Amino acid sequence: MIDSKNNRRAFFKISMAALGAGVASNSLLASNVENKTKLYPLPPGAVSLERFKSKCTACQLCVNHCPTGVLKASLFENGLTGMMQPILKFDVEQFCEYECKTCIDVCPNDALVKLSLDEKKVTQIGEVQLILEECVLITDNEDCGACAEHCPTAALKMVPWKNGLTKPKVVNPEMCIGCGGCESICPTNKRAIFIARNEVHIEADKPKVEVQEEVEIDGFGF
Repeated sequence: MIDSKNNRRAFFKISMAALGAGVASNSLLASNVENKTKLYPLPPGAVSLERFKSKCTACQLCVNHCPTGVLKASLFENGLTGMMQPILKFDVEQFCEYECKTCIDVCPNDALVKLSLDEKKVTQIGEVQLILEECVLITDNEDCGACAEHCPTAALKMVPWKNGLTKPKVVNPEMCIGCGGCESICPTNKRAIFIARNEVHIEADKPKVEVQEEVEIDGFGF
């Protein structure tokens, strides 16, 4: 009789814990709809959240081999059925390296499509979002430009503002691939720039190659 009561108590505790986890998950997912900063991107090659969740076994090979450490095991960010599957959480020196596709290469079960490096470089896993009022340009009246310097595709550039200062501007959003170089280097406490996840990955435009015109100079040029 005692064992039976104890078993019921244990079952009740486990059920309540599961219910609590479900409520927490639903609350987090609901808040994610309003707060895109928590909708962390999926690795390149995932194609879409639906496909990725159905194929990824959460083996952690990509997480363990990621050279910058940007890949992390998810908790509830992808829902209960996506727990422990990898997501990109950008932090200092933690971003998706432009010349790297290690996660794609080590994935053992086609959860990440075998993209070539050139294909990976034009796969948009997320879109850059700029919150100018949080930028040090506005809060401290100082130039920064770190985000633009770390953008490998020139989707983000510094443009003239006022009083000799420059401000960041997303000038080529179609070239952004969501690598997070800009977010990882932003020095503000509340990020002035972040990557919002694409539920379905799309093809980005290739970076434009700026051709410099040759200028003929008479004499020595001075």
